Parts: sequence; C-alpha cells; structure tokens
Amino acid sequence: MNTDFLGKGLKFPLEFHRRSGGARISTATSADHAHIHESIHQILATRLGERLMNPEFGCRLMDLVFEPDGHVLRGLIRHYVIDALDRWEKRIVVTDVTFDDSNDEGNINIQISYRIIDCQVDGNMIYPFCREITGA
Repeated sequence: MNTDFLGKGLKFPLEFHRRSGGARISTATSADHAHIHESIHQILATRLGERLMNPEFGCRLMDLVFEPDGHVLRGLIRHYVIDALDRWEKRIVVTDVTFDDSNDEGNINIQISYRIIDCQVDGNMIYPFCREITGA
C-alpha cells in the first residue's frame, strides 16, 4: 500500500542533528501512525497566535487551563479538539473524543479516536492536558 499521503515533516518535539545542527525529519510510517500522532500533538500543544507566520494555527485548549472541572469544561475541550483537528489535520476524521477520569486532579487525559481518510484505518491516541504548573 502506498503511504505517500501521510507525508513527511519535522519531527515533534523538534530534534536536531549533532554535527550539522539541522532539524531531523520524521521517519515515522503509517504502520504505527506516529507521524499523525506527532502532528496531532503539535496542533493541540500550540496556542493560537504562537506561530509568527501562521497565527491562526493551533488549538484553544490552553484557554481552558483555569476553568473549573465539569461537563462544560469537557464539552469545550471536545469542541476545541475536533475543531482544530478538522482544520489542520486533513489526513484524518475525528470519530470520538472521550476522557480518562482515573487521573489525578489537574490533569485530563483526552482520548482521541480517528479514521485515516485515504485508507479507512482507525487509530487513536491519548493527549495529556495538564492543568497544573509543576516545578518552582
């Protein structure tokens, strides 16, 4: 099966070659969906306005850091995730967004289920939405 539609791009998080200092290119294949996972993570972790040349790129998840936990918060998370991925990740269709409630307070694991459009293969990933500031 031809997997050229999955594309190539910079590896996320960014890694650099030791000798040349150039950015590494992702070598992920469609077999493990790693390239799509990297892309989803990059979209959800980028705040709107953070990219200088493309200020509309990203997701509004970080706007919700201080919102109280509840049904409204989870509805907004679901809406923001689906909206951002529909706009910026054209290789997939989000089929479901659910939440893992077994985690500690302050962190929400977002479970994203999707279907790759070109080959109709289902995939999923968990994106950790951290609402606590650690350190200091």
